Amino acid sequence: MKIGLANQISLVRIFCIPFFIFFLFKGGEFIAFLIFIFASFSDFLDGYIARKRDAVSSTGKIIDPLADKVFVYAIFLCFIQLHLIPFWMVIIILGRDFLVMGLRVKLAERGIVSSSIKSAKIKTFAQYVVIVFVFLSLICNDYLGVKIKSAELITFILMFITTLLAIISGIQYWINSKEYVL
Repeated sequence: MKIGLANQISLVRIFCIPFFIFFLFKGGEFIAFLIFIFASFSDFLDGYIARKRDAVSSTGKIIDPLADKVFVYAIFLCFIQLHLIPFWMVIIILGRDFLVMGLRVKLAERGIVSSSIKSAKIKTFAQYVVIVFVFLSLICNDYLGVKIKSAELITFILMFITTLLAIISGIQYWINSKEYVL
């Protein structure tokens, strides 16, 4: 089976994870952040290439969001291990993602394609805001010797907002699909 360029780029995000983890835990927060930036750009790039080449595929509709989720959860798990974000919030977001994946599978069994909704895209953006803020806090503290005032509180608030968005979008997915899956 030949994997198209867009899907290969999606898979690059998964292959970045061990390097990200290595540098994050070995004091290379800045390099880990650069890996995150690279992976985030690859997410934009794979979608652009797929649309530009009219190569949007069923495989890509699975690989792209899976690569995104695996990469973001790898980052979140690292942040939990470093005591930078609350475990319970990540569990709620993860639970929402499993619910949505299950709904999408059920809909796909009935030949219905479930597109991403606006609140889910906002939730994803919020996750990236949390990640960027945590990295900026780490880099300012470890490389510049400048501690961001109230960084822990700001991180908590950003994660709380992200968790609320996850709950809201999960409920919206359920409402939008319940007539097809019950």
